[in-house]
Amino acid sequence: MYRFQRYAPIDPAIYADPHPDRSGPPLSQGFVLVLINTVAAEYCHPDTLAFLDQVNPTAWYHGQNFETILNYFEAQDPTLPTEIGKNIYYTMRSQFAAMGIKTPTDVIQTIPPMWQHVTRGDSGVWRDTLVAPGSARLEVEQPYNCLFEQGAIQGALEAFDASNVQIVHSQCMRQGAPYCVFDISWNE
Repeated sequence: MYRFQRYAPIDPAIYADPHPDRSGPPLSQGFVLVLINTVAAEYCHPDTLAFLDQVNPTAWYHGQNFETILNYFEAQDPTLPTEIGKNIYYTMRSQFAAMGIKTPTDVIQTIPPMWQHVTRGDSGVWRDTLVAPGSARLEVEQPYNCLFEQGAIQGALEAFDASNVQIVHSQCMRQGAPYCVFDISWNE
């Protein structure tokens, strides 16, 4: 799996969609960058805002851009990546519903293929296990800021009326684990 630097200069180059090819650098869909601009512009450095203002939502950008931006947020406030992920994915109910998602359980089961859809290149994998009604475990082996991903999971679940969402990040790649583990519980 590709590894990012914590911080690197923003690269505005647009990449061709490699379709199902999982080799090469991880790419992020411009749509997610546009959403970051929408929900977190006030936390962005002027150079980052200049880049985000030019992003084409249907284009692909090097994933390092996404990682650099998330790490700058984390440096400002360690809770920012989680809150930004939560706010972005909470607002996407209609897009998720168009994909056939109707319940929080559907969210959990759809996360691995959704991850494959919004990233390209050697960007890792997500594995889901439903443990019991209202309880799941996600094993996340990917190079992006896991705090953002934790927030994204919470926001997506809450978008489908899950309440009392609890996420325990019980194992973390940033702490040397082979993959992150999110133990999740919620009420439907």
